[in-house]
Amino acid sequence: MTTTTEIDRPRTPPRAIGLAKTGLVLAAALALPLMLQRYQLGLVSNAMILALGAIALNVVMGLAGLVSAGNAALFAVGAYGAATCAVFLGLPFPLTLLVCAALGALVGLLVGLPALRVRGIYLAIATLALHYVVIFVLSRYQAGTVGPMGFVLPKANLFGFVLNEEWKWYYLILVSLVLCFVAVNNIKASRIGRAWMLLRDSPIAAASQGIAVSRYKLLAFVFSSAIIGFSGGLHAYYHSNVYIEAFPLELAIQVIAMIVIGGWGSTGGAIAGAFFISLLPTALSLLLSVLPRNAAATEFLARNVGDVQLIVYGGLIIGFLVLEPDGLAGLWKRWEKRLLRGLGT
Repeated sequence: MTTTTEIDRPRTPPRAIGLAKTGLVLAAALALPLMLQRYQLGLVSNAMILALGAIALNVVMGLAGLVSAGNAALFAVGAYGAATCAVFLGLPFPLTLLVCAALGALVGLLVGLPALRVRGIYLAIATLALHYVVIFVLSRYQAGTVGPMGFVLPKANLFGFVLNEEWKWYYLILVSLVLCFVAVNNIKASRIGRAWMLLRDSPIAAASQGIAVSRYKLLAFVFSSAIIGFSGGLHAYYHSNVYIEAFPLELAIQVIAMIVIGGWGSTGGAIAGAFFISLLPTALSLLLSVLPRNAAATEFLARNVGDVQLIVYGGLIIGFLVLEPDGLAGLWKRWEKRLLRGLGT
């Protein structure tokens, strides 16, 4: 039975709550360079670059319901595009990033062509084959131009502003991530986003509603790949070098783990998953530092830290798929509802 107190209690509008959350997150993000050391800020910057790739892959897998294991190859395409434009062509930094996005979109178009005829595990195999083809071609390209040490890029110059400090890179990557977040969320709420979600839920229903299934599949791959290519270009300039060993298949698995753990179809969840997965090695290192040095478990973890990371990735993916399909985004929403209920909003 509803009491008079519950009826008369003022309730905070959802829009005001959303704006307050956004303001708090942005304020914390802007203040982060003042609170972290250079190395710690570098970890956050690298996580944000990976978050761009996670958001992009979430468009294909979380919104459109397609399968792709070629995101590491697209990342490499963007990075090698940046290296070529910077080292051989001498293009300015902003134009180079646009070229990286265009190269990613072009390769994404080629990746999307098999999606017109196959789906599910067959599409996953096709995109996995693309990974090995792209890595083989780029490794030969590197060997024939600069050798095994890879490309060394010059300092990024953004309209006269040289990005030679960690905090400068942090703010540039943060702006890129915010713009990507806003763009993807706006597309989710548009006719294109609704078409992708209907395509994910039922391709037959989407076709019966007059949606051009083939065109929207290709659009999902092209849009996603353009973002991944852009993030690959950022990665190349941020680290100042590009070499083929930086783009293994494990990277593709990690990005897939990010969107599974973050939450299918959730843009914010993709960012949370990217931070969770990318900072996991640091967390394991901290765990090793606090464990007794002479313990058998410590010695085992120290010798097999790479394998332990893969085991943790696999365990987390299985755990979230079985116990929490909505990922970190679902956990956050439930916690938020309980908090607001407790505050009486």
